[in-house]
Amino acid sequence: MFKVLVLISLITCSLFSSSHLVKKLEFREDTSSLNKAQRLDPNSHINIFLPSIPYSYIAKATNAGLIRSYDNKRGWVYDLAKSHERVDEYTYIFTLRDKLKFQDGKAFTIDDVIYNLEYFKRKPFLYTNIDKVDFDIIKLDKKRIKIVLKQKYEMFLTDLARIYFYTKEYIQKYNPVGKETGTANKIAGAFAMGPYILKEGFALGSEQTDKLELVANPYYWNKEFPKIKRITVYTQLDVNEAIEDITKKEGKLDLMPIPFNKKFEVILSKYSKLIISKSTDNFVIFFNLINGNKKLLSDEVRVALNQALDQERLLNFVYKKEGKVSPFTASINYDIVEQVAKEFKIVEKKYSKKELTTLLNGLELNVFTQDRFMFLFKGIEFQLKKYGVKLNYTVTSSEKDIYKELLTTSSNKNEKEWDLLIWGDDDWYYQNPWTVFFIYEIGSVWSTIPKDEQMQSYIEQYFLTNPSSIEYKKVVKNILHRARQKAYTLRVPSLNKVIAVNKEVIYKPYEGGIIPLWEIEISKNHWSVRGNKEYKKELEEAIKPKRIK
Repeated sequence: MFKVLVLISLITCSLFSSSHLVKKLEFREDTSSLNKAQRLDPNSHINIFLPSIPYSYIAKATNAGLIRSYDNKRGWVYDLAKSHERVDEYTYIFTLRDKLKFQDGKAFTIDDVIYNLEYFKRKPFLYTNIDKVDFDIIKLDKKRIKIVLKQKYEMFLTDLARIYFYTKEYIQKYNPVGKETGTANKIAGAFAMGPYILKEGFALGSEQTDKLELVANPYYWNKEFPKIKRITVYTQLDVNEAIEDITKKEGKLDLMPIPFNKKFEVILSKYSKLIISKSTDNFVIFFNLINGNKKLLSDEVRVALNQALDQERLLNFVYKKEGKVSPFTASINYDIVEQVAKEFKIVEKKYSKKELTTLLNGLELNVFTQDRFMFLFKGIEFQLKKYGVKLNYTVTSSEKDIYKELLTTSSNKNEKEWDLLIWGDDDWYYQNPWTVFFIYEIGSVWSTIPKDEQMQSYIEQYFLTNPSSIEYKKVVKNILHRARQKAYTLRVPSLNKVIAVNKEVIYKPYEGGIIPLWEIEISKNHWSVRGNKEYKKELEEAIKPKRIK
């Protein structure tokens, strides 16, 4: 077994949070992929914790559509469709795969495609402009349909990857209406076509069960997937207890995102390893400009709050260097955002420390946050208190509590008094900065800013602009610079994915907000398949953190 003797110190390495810590570790090689368990071993089972957008992750694992979001430049691959042709700006022709089946084993036909698309037209999701775009659906033959948009709309394919197909019985009985958080399974059952069947629980965004059970779909069209028989998903856990579970209690948790200051615990664990990867996810810290502290209505105050934060220090000491500084709330890891940052100068008045103190001294702000983000707010608080800012905290372990307040603020119906609210905005739209831009749209329940007609005009243009055109960069620049100029959010660095994973789980993260549960594998040494055998002592040795670029 290959081993490396490494001297680790806080001075030379950002992995550890304890001061002056010097520790000798003997790293072993990660051998999990050399000893894979058989696909769909009847005992194969993993437990995961999804503290952010579980409804989206579960929907992508249990549902299927013509195309599927994916970790590539265009952001999707074919799913139930095997090919397509874009005839012109308005017209698409899709060809279905052969012998498709629903999760209950019933045949899936071109008529089911048409039925589902017609239903979606009446009950669309509400977080893009697709609810305002009409289109015709034309059956060409038993395998092909034509979709003709009635107006130009360049986000159609990206939206299409989130239009899922269900049995007629499910639609007629449960009416899965598209909402601000998209569409997802309202109830457990074999109603869809994804690689996993939702056996117990549900997750809709605004409400969800604390635990969900997924089982492999025996009728999924791609016989390579899924690879694990059963997955238990937790949506609401105390983050510190979850860290204890994944690091010290084998079989309790197999995968979870972790706060950056918990890396050391994972590395020293007998049972878990650390996987780090580049990410287009975002931490979005909203200002409540609807009914929050009236001082926040001043552009100067919001700009001052942003300038009071030393982004490099946040990155180094709070993020433990797990990310990059971004001039915008949108992740700098989006190619288009990085291009705009490099090519266009930001024009902004720079306040002196004295001016910052004058603007901010005495400002008291109420913060509403999930517990897993307290590490970040403590870093923010440390910097802002130098200018006389005080933060008061309300903390929850559940994202649904965050949604309850966030999604009712625009209509002035929120129950909690909050001025700053953080959302783990995992890149659910995938390689498209709409993930952040939609919070600036007039009329959106996600927006906590005043009506901004100029920003709205930029957003309308965004819907009409082809991402491969030369105009696209200018449109994105306009949105990014307007949001920065108005300081609509409290900016923090863009993050890396930092994930604790059981040592015997084989997992490669995607950059965006997809956890490909169907691709995850386990080794023969995993707790779920090794039976009564003890975990070998040599396997308890630390595994060097794996960085995926």
